[in-house]
Amino acid sequence: MNGAQKTPPAARAAARGGGQAAQKGKEAYLLEAQALGGEELALAVFLQGAVNRGGKTLCLDADGYADYLSAPLPRIGLEEALDRFAPQLRAVAVFDYAAGDVSVNMAATVCAAEGWLGVPRSLLPRVQKYGLPIAFDAACVRGTDAERQRAVWLRCRAKLRRNCLVHQVTDGAAYRPHLRDDAIARGAFCFYAKCGRDDAFLAEVLGWAQRCIPVYGWTDNELAFVKQLSAFGDRLIPCDWSLNHSFFRAAAQPPRQRCRAERLRADPRKHYLAVVVSDGDNVQWWERGFCRGGLFGQRTAGAYPYKMSWTAPPSLARLCPPALAKAYAAARRDTFVCGVSGAGYTNCMTYPERLLPRYARETAQAMKRADLHVLALLDNIAYTGGGNAERRLAAFAAQPQIEGGIWQLDPDRYESGKGKIFWAGGKPFVSVGVSLWHPSCDPACVTEKWLDGVVRTLNARRADIGSEAGYTVLNVHPWTMDMHAVDHVLSRLGAHIEIVYAEELIALVRENVPAKE
Repeated sequence: MNGAQKTPPAARAAARGGGQAAQKGKEAYLLEAQALGGEELALAVFLQGAVNRGGKTLCLDADGYADYLSAPLPRIGLEEALDRFAPQLRAVAVFDYAAGDVSVNMAATVCAAEGWLGVPRSLLPRVQKYGLPIAFDAACVRGTDAERQRAVWLRCRAKLRRNCLVHQVTDGAAYRPHLRDDAIARGAFCFYAKCGRDDAFLAEVLGWAQRCIPVYGWTDNELAFVKQLSAFGDRLIPCDWSLNHSFFRAAAQPPRQRCRAERLRADPRKHYLAVVVSDGDNVQWWERGFCRGGLFGQRTAGAYPYKMSWTAPPSLARLCPPALAKAYAAARRDTFVCGVSGAGYTNCMTYPERLLPRYARETAQAMKRADLHVLALLDNIAYTGGGNAERRLAAFAAQPQIEGGIWQLDPDRYESGKGKIFWAGGKPFVSVGVSLWHPSCDPACVTEKWLDGVVRTLNARRADIGSEAGYTVLNVHPWTMDMHAVDHVLSRLGAHIEIVYAEELIALVRENVPAKE
């Protein structure tokens, strides 16, 4: 099996350097990057990756990441950082910084294998004074995008780690310099395979890598890409806008959740409703804007009295623990559940069944690190029939850390399950009954009239604690809703509707609804 081969020594060394604190006697610096343009930011990211292979030395001050520092760091500019660190490096890898050009990924891969400094061609004069030889020029590698990246991969793969991949889109508006610091620091392959065009290349790379691994970044076709990763037993970690993973990545345990679910006794006069905000697998959102804006930022800035549960990415407990800690500390009447679909975004209903027990164990471990107990899953209703769902859910139910789950089932904006409860190992996995997600996906279309329709749907739910009809998961879509819309709905619910945390709803179902397996 691919997974039986050992990680190359060079990659192991890079992994050790990328995950540890600064070496004794080595000072860390905050590189001022807020005002840097694309090419300069790319150079800063490549410099950071190369330097942080040997310890946590450079943090980029951009997108609010400096807020996660436990103590102030000395500030330096890009020029000073180059003066300080470039002479310590051995060579330069040149690439062309331009949308539609995959050479930025090619240079990142070479730097991940060799520890060199990647430099945009236009900025090459700024580093020539350091006397670093040009050991690689991406322009010298010809062919299609897949052929160029494949050539570099074949050249470097003996020195690359095989337990993770970085997939960064280089097309059009999706082109950005982010995330590659971690690929360079950890020794990971960085590439882009366009869905439908480069499927054979993607399959070759996934076949070379170990099974059940994270693929960091994003894609040009979400559903097709996740389907391909799922078929190999891998998962996507959405983080293409992320910075500083090479600096903040740690094995430290983040703080525990501030709010706790209560042990409730079911009231036969009540219909129980859990309000769950989706899209929490989005690592970059959690790092950059989750607490500062959007639904959670609006909620913690106000005085909303209703219980809410938020999906959270358990991978953040390793990638940027302070971001998770900040959200937990800001929570008032909020709990957090594991975002889709466990250790990462994958389709568990089409995942290789023989790998599911391993994936479930890794999910439970990740949830324990992040203090999460309920699992949210995303899949398509078409794959849940014939006992397939119950059989596959059994792998997750076997994990003590996982108390049950929330099902977001497509294609109808997560509510295709219509509240059906799937049982496995005596644990309930409750599908979304109603989705607060406007069908236009346009926030401007969210009117009071439409919201009042959602209110009527919820108020029509009856009290019946002994059946699945007595419990509803209300999904909240963070990209089309704001807290004013959520408050409009929740403040108009009938007296028989009791709002509970997702954990409380799972416990109530488990205690009062007969399991059907």
